[in-house]
Amino acid sequence: MTGPEPPMTGPDRGQPREAGSRLGRALRWTGAALAVAYPFLLFAGLFVFEPRVVAACLVLLVAVRAVLRGAPLRFEAARGLLLPVALVGGVLLATLLSNDERALLQLPVAINLALLFAFARSLRGARPSMIETFARLQDPELSPAQIGHCRIFTWVWCGFFALNAALTAGLAAWASAWTWTLYTGLVAYLVMGVLFAAEFLVRAWRFRRYEGSVLEPILRRIFPPRPSAPRSRT
Repeated sequence: MTGPEPPMTGPDRGQPREAGSRLGRALRWTGAALAVAYPFLLFAGLFVFEPRVVAACLVLLVAVRAVLRGAPLRFEAARGLLLPVALVGGVLLATLLSNDERALLQLPVAINLALLFAFARSLRGARPSMIETFARLQDPELSPAQIGHCRIFTWVWCGFFALNAALTAGLAAWASAWTWTLYTGLVAYLVMGVLFAAEFLVRAWRFRRYEGSVLEPILRRIFPPRPSAPRSRT
């Protein structure tokens, strides 16, 4: 009769954790790539398969990613996902039932409405706005003026998502599939990039808080720090 086996030590013990970390990074990068490229993937898929087959593949991809994610979501995070899941799920269900590619092309509309809900929800009450949450990743200490700036730009993003949803819905209904793909897969992302850059530059210009940014050397040249007020002599 032998005693209990000794616990794993050394490199063997860290291997499962390291493998899980690599899997998590791979899932994040894959999810980001699919989020950017999905209009072109839909366009290509609809040339080869029926719309309901493409929708079924999307459902399968989402299910596989949810299973591989492993860790359950906290209640607050899960509640915040109810509307996005309902919107995207409604588009996919409508496509599965109708086999109409115009239904599937409404997918960006659902995504924009979900983002509109998330950004607008962050403006309720005293909770931090969505742009404030992003800004605090770079600068955890924000002044009241910076917080107000972030709220204004969160409203700007709400307007963009509302307008983008309406425009994408119109393209899905009346434009060609290639026009829809070009706008949703290229033009919309360029506009989002301009909005991100504009908010970041306006914040750097107004508040001169760019320490720790990879662009700090450039921003210091464009927007040099303001001279501090002279101390009064007593």
